[in-house]
Amino acid sequence: MVIKKFIKLLLLLIFIFSNKYAVSSQIVDYETEIFINNLILEIKKVNNLNKNINFKLLSNNNINAFVDEKKTIHITSGLIENSNDYIALVSVLAHEVGHIHRNHISIRKLSINKLNKYKNISNFSIIAGSMISNSPEILQGLALSSAGSSNLYLNFSKEQETEADIYSVKTLSKLGVNSNSITDLLKTIEKKNLDKGISKENQRLSTHPYFEDRINLLNYLTSNKNYKIDQKLDLQFQFIRAKFLGYSENISVINTLEETYRLYANSILEAKNGNLISSLKILNELIKNNKNNIFLIETKADILFSYGFTKESIRFYKLVLKQYPLNSYAQIRIFSETNLEELSRAEIDELFVSNLNLLKKYYNNKNILLTYLRIAKHNNKQDWLDFFNFWLNKNKNNDNIIKKLNEFKKTNDKNLIELITIIENKYL
Repeated sequence: MVIKKFIKLLLLLIFIFSNKYAVSSQIVDYETEIFINNLILEIKKVNNLNKNINFKLLSNNNINAFVDEKKTIHITSGLIENSNDYIALVSVLAHEVGHIHRNHISIRKLSINKLNKYKNISNFSIIAGSMISNSPEILQGLALSSAGSSNLYLNFSKEQETEADIYSVKTLSKLGVNSNSITDLLKTIEKKNLDKGISKENQRLSTHPYFEDRINLLNYLTSNKNYKIDQKLDLQFQFIRAKFLGYSENISVINTLEETYRLYANSILEAKNGNLISSLKILNELIKNNKNNIFLIETKADILFSYGFTKESIRFYKLVLKQYPLNSYAQIRIFSETNLEELSRAEIDELFVSNLNLLKKYYNNKNILLTYLRIAKHNNKQDWLDFFNFWLNKNKNNDNIIKKLNEFKKTNDKNLIELITIIENKYL
């Protein structure tokens, strides 16, 4: 029972929020987010790109990254787990940034729209002509017409993918980095596809250039075969990778890691298997030997929290927040678990104000809303109390929501007005 409860809670540490991609969940992990954000910033910097680029981390075993219609990069946990070093990850990120920088999404939308309009007009003419001439066999030609259009789009997409590959390789050159891990990653993806029964011929028909072609392109464009690696960056990445591997229980890869990272992954595995003491022994030794890595302490806090040691975990979350005050996930844990009975009225008011950044950023997070509801009740903040009761129980009728929010804006509380304005601008 304890183990089942732990596993259920542990999954909530980083795997929350639903996502359409392969029934994946979005991973929320501050350490990984700031690391990837820094990599993207470097990619943008060397390519003189000023666009804001958002990304999401997905819990999914597939080795993949892609850009959606909103130009948000989606990165799977499988990609991180199967990248032998951070440079392999950079190469993939640069590829996706290349799609954004070269405006591929807009071009694809425009081309598809033109193609669809052309198809609709052509198909209507064929159908009408067939009906007039009473020649239904003409309708059979529609299938061939559609197939031809698909091939046209497929070739166009391959050109974009090749352009993004070139963008990636040139970015690596500008950054002054290269690694065998890039070709290793491509070979791993190819092998996994073959294991799934996807033949080489089918892989050649995909929208992405074939693996051998990509490797040849990489070798051709990379003049400097000797690679260099930023040891500090890779140290950060290897700890992140080990953490992901531990949570996903990817034992086959864990066993290939260097000792330090293998121990880190195993400490999480031990915790998931119900061996808390063994897990903490490993973690404590790692923390002792890696004093500059505050995120090891955060993992310890996560594990303790999952086992119900709330007070102990909060103590460690506070250490993390002290070093990284923008770590909203640690802040949420601390805020949501605060015992109001232990605080004075003035301290509760301070708690209310000091965590408004969470409310403004995560105004749909039920835990945050319920904590604020408790505070509003405790300190008799009637305007806020009315708002939270409404917001927690709202339905999907947008007209009524807008009308009600406008009523709440009649308050004299500037913070409440600001929150409602944020919701109106971003949510509705």
